[in-house]
Amino acid sequence: MFEAEPTQWATLIFGNARLGDPRRTRRLTKMAADMAARADGSVAEAAVDPASIEGAYRFIRNEVISPDTIADAGFERTLAIASVRPLVLALQDTTGLSYKHAVREELGEVNSASNKKASAKGRTLYAHSTLMLDADNECVIGLANQYYWHREQKQTGKGHQLQCRERTEKESYKWQRGMETLAGRVNDMSHIIDVCDREADIYEYLAYQQQHQHRFVVRASDNRNVLDDETSTGKLHDVLQALKPVACYQVYVAQRGGRPARTAHVALSYTQLTIKKPQRANAEKTLTLNVVYCQEVDQDRKDPLQWILYTSEPLPDAAAALRIVRFYELRWLRDRPSRL
Repeated sequence: MFEAEPTQWATLIFGNARLGDPRRTRRLTKMAADMAARADGSVAEAAVDPASIEGAYRFIRNEVISPDTIADAGFERTLAIASVRPLVLALQDTTGLSYKHAVREELGEVNSASNKKASAKGRTLYAHSTLMLDADNECVIGLANQYYWHREQKQTGKGHQLQCRERTEKESYKWQRGMETLAGRVNDMSHIIDVCDREADIYEYLAYQQQHQHRFVVRASDNRNVLDDETSTGKLHDVLQALKPVACYQVYVAQRGGRPARTAHVALSYTQLTIKKPQRANAEKTLTLNVVYCQEVDQDRKDPLQWILYTSEPLPDAAAALRIVRFYELRWLRDRPSRL
């Protein structure tokens, strides 16, 4: 996954962190190396010996050490490395960290419908991350940005009232905030492609990307209205299902929940479409996007794989469309997707 072995990577990313004492910086790099080598384990599980465990917990408890200083050191070094790569993917995603013990008291209102203070479902700290990957060698460079929040209280009111809030007040603004932060930290965005899942299928966000000439791949979620000509419209799914496939490939679908792992046989097509603005959206009336459509051939499945990918990237041929699909697959490095 990483271009270098864990110790080299940790030293490269955090070796210049200014923590007020070089011993703290050395401890940080050791902790980062240990955790990179055992990314699925806790701090204690990642440490190689009792002394490392104790050193890690002392480091964490040290109130003199600023988490922001550590994060900024990592972001700065990651973006310096990314700046010299020909093509970089910025993978945005949100992770929920759930807590059921005493710390939940500090994390706002419960996530469940219950109003009880000690709900069994606990409370959640959300982390929205931008992970940078080298698009050519498919190796992780590092985090370019990450921020956290918790839900102070439940949103109440009628649906249209919630929809009409300022965009910056909505949780969904996190996707645009991630790109705005990234654009503010780099001198050139022309070699960076933003890659997002269905949650980022927000008309205003797609319009923002186009307006700022950012490169992107966003998986579609809504069955949007598509402009067929100057006077008529159709539905996105209907238009795409009428396309003739231009290529077939296989993708590994990992086990999840009760779904067993499998190799899916997928037909691919691509086109350019103009989508219409939803009624409440505050943006241009239409957006013209390139679209890649992936549909699993086995239609007898209850949950066939189907990806609709909006992209700013040109699609001159099937090979270019397949490359866009590969960029989207890289959101799940742990699943080891492969195309035959």
